[in-house]
Amino acid sequence: MDELNVTPGLLTVWRAVPRGVEQGTRQGVEGAAGWVADGRAASYVQEAHIAGALAGGRGTERDPAWLATAFELPGEARTEGGGGVLEAALLAWIDRHESLRSRLVPEETSRGGLRRDTLPVGGVSLRRTVEGNFACGKSLASRIEEVFDAETDPLAWPSFVFATVEHADGHTLYLGFDHSNVDGYSILLIAHEIHELYAAVASGTRAALTEVGSYLDFADIEREYAALVHTEHAAVVRWREFLGSGGGGLPEFPARGRGERGGLGDPGERSGSGGSGREQIGGCELLLDADAAHAFQRACRPHGGNFLTGVLTCLALAAREEEQGERELGWESGEFRALTPFHTRGDARWAHSVGWYVGLAPLRFPVRRGDSFADILTAASTALDGAGEMAAIPFPRVSELLGRRLEPRFVVSYMDMRRTPGARRWGEWKAAALRSRRVHPDEVYLWVNRSYDGVHLSFRHPATEPARHAVSRLVAGTGRLMRRLAAEGVPGTAVHVKNVLPRDLVPARQQEPAPC
Repeated sequence: MDELNVTPGLLTVWRAVPRGVEQGTRQGVEGAAGWVADGRAASYVQEAHIAGALAGGRGTERDPAWLATAFELPGEARTEGGGGVLEAALLAWIDRHESLRSRLVPEETSRGGLRRDTLPVGGVSLRRTVEGNFACGKSLASRIEEVFDAETDPLAWPSFVFATVEHADGHTLYLGFDHSNVDGYSILLIAHEIHELYAAVASGTRAALTEVGSYLDFADIEREYAALVHTEHAAVVRWREFLGSGGGGLPEFPARGRGERGGLGDPGERSGSGGSGREQIGGCELLLDADAAHAFQRACRPHGGNFLTGVLTCLALAAREEEQGERELGWESGEFRALTPFHTRGDARWAHSVGWYVGLAPLRFPVRRGDSFADILTAASTALDGAGEMAAIPFPRVSELLGRRLEPRFVVSYMDMRRTPGARRWGEWKAAALRSRRVHPDEVYLWVNRSYDGVHLSFRHPATEPARHAVSRLVAGTGRLMRRLAAEGVPGTAVHVKNVLPRDLVPARQQEPAPC
């Protein structure tokens, strides 16, 4: 939120309640007559997320874990009549996505540790609270963040909240959700759907939106499938081998920082050591403009690669050269190792459904001195073979079958956002994706996102000087190598990138930005 340019204005908070509930108190919501017992199980990621929330305490004792979006609405939305249209559009959107009308209550059942209840279509109302005028954008942003922190509690329903800001130029809508409700792609879908529903309500027509399936159905199907997976399943065996090849644990960001393996945090802060966490910081960098992105993809294709494998190759090359130069980024095993997310929206009915459709897959490929770009590109492509099938098995289920508590530390994500409905109008709508603060002593996440404007790399890491230095250099080196390949193509000899790595980097920004 600190990085978002928030226009000052009149703030109104919109909270969902079961229809017929006069007061939106926790007791009133939980005891509402509209709740219907629902035998569909929670997804594995939902159950793991809520278990983590239970372990972290309630309310302000627990770190926030929300995703959010912000975008402009038509100017007429600020009128009283327009406000009614907006309310009807928001309710239609809640009706469209059943998961937003469903709650998970900690209770042992035959299918897990959560009981599900669901409200029917039309079973939700919205309560509006006018919070007042804000003359300062930063103060308003801080207040919206406070609302998101307080009202996206995964242990309560609703675990989402909406806010509108009326200002001279129109109306801005902010929607925040606990992660149990949404994934990153769900966040990208929202602006288009709300605009379509708003226009349909205003004109008395039917919204031009495709039918969607329910995440509740997906979660139930996934649970049945995952229950059949056993310890000798091919994917579980590959996970076991991956862990064994890395010393028994998941990959960490390869920074040696002052001579300590994975030394991104201060002593005593390492996860599992009993130390306290550390707030993370991040940044967002433009790697390629739209034309350069096309050129980069063309450069990868003759060697059997695609955009993702090209990005992975540049990351691995930049890290290898840094390690050779300063011994601070070290794949001493000669391998690139990370986890990478894959969507699990394999069926068309889930394509535009709101939910947490993400799995994780292990990634490792050789990065040896003297290997050419084409060599490493081929190795990265081979490493990705079958990764999507591995990601289809929920990561918490894999952890359960291996008898290990596995916590991702180093994750590299890629998303091509150009086919997302409404993507060409995001600039017009001033659409933005946001994420909550994160506290963790050694996580490093890299998100490579391709849009019609180009390719951005958003990242977060612990707020320490070793982490800031190492991640900044890796991001900058990767970007420069990608730009060089886009401009010159893939050379026929081994790629050496020391001469394109910057030596006068500006430190990463101190505050957590909105992801690009």
